[in-house]
Amino acid sequence: MKTIRMTFALMVLSLGLATTTQAQVGVTDNCQDDIKDLEDDIHDNRDDYTAESIARARTQLTQAKTNRVNPAKCRQNVLEARKELREGKHDKKDKD
Repeated sequence: MKTIRMTFALMVLSLGLATTTQAQVGVTDNCQDDIKDLEDDIHDNRDDYTAESIARARTQLTQAKTNRVNPAKCRQNVLEARKELREGKHDKKDKD
């Protein structure tokens, strides 16, 4: 009877760990997708941003890539990169 209980407990624990791991991978994958999207935006719209804001955003994106194991930090770095780009965006009026 103890063996059955122990086996059941290990199965429940394993299932819980597997579910947690899958959830973390999903968040990380989304964060990595956001990194790629933002890198593509920088590449496609380079003239819309100042060189300084691009450099700062890329620094944040590099940090986000290294934070793959910590989705919260990855997400924070992506948000900071977006903020840097937003603050360094050229006004459309200046181009006219």
